[in-house]
Amino acid sequence: MTEHPIDFTAVRAELRALDRGSLLIIAERAVELVPAAQLSTLLNDVVRLTARSSESGNAPVSLPQDVRAFYDAAMAGNYYETVEINNRGRQEQSAGTDAFIAECHRLLHQCIRAADREAPSEAGASFELLFGLLSHIDKGNDDVLFFANDGSSLDVGVDWRAALPAYFRCLAKASSPEEFAPTVERAIADFVICDRSWYVEVARNVANDAQGIALDMLVT
Repeated sequence: MTEHPIDFTAVRAELRALDRGSLLIIAERAVELVPAAQLSTLLNDVVRLTARSSESGNAPVSLPQDVRAFYDAAMAGNYYETVEINNRGRQEQSAGTDAFIAECHRLLHQCIRAADREAPSEAGASFELLFGLLSHIDKGNDDVLFFANDGSSLDVGVDWRAALPAYFRCLAKASSPEEFAPTVERAIADFVICDRSWYVEVARNVANDAQGIALDMLVT
């Protein structure tokens, strides 16, 4: 299939119309995708690039460590930042909320990539920690994020059709039938209940025979 050249003028016009949060998500993705040797070209005149100190060691931070650090920072209120509520402010989010959403997207994307590549129990546990954070927000707790209007995990904009199938693959590899079925059902009920049948089918397709039977018994 022939690929059409990208209209960069149109892309730039769309980028200029995006809000700060969307631009921050794009920036996070760019930092992940651009080779380290080219980061200075991308960022040098805008962001100061700091070399890793010798005290921090050369070992990269693992996904569970990265997710745990984000979870602890969020629960400690590090992303909680108010914005003045007025006629215009009601349509805005604080810089802290934008930063939380961008970091949550980055880490979920890392979990999705790790689901088929790394230890499924570690990827699954990382998913669960992020899901727990979103559930905490959905329970009406206002100590993690500030929304000018009543907010929920819907405002984080998670791509559930990418995240939950990857999570179910982790579960299928690492959990017993007795654990698999109720965990799948709880995740669906918490975040995607309106599309329940589609997600149940996705979970069934990655389950082994015993897990599939347990799931069928639970959902019927």
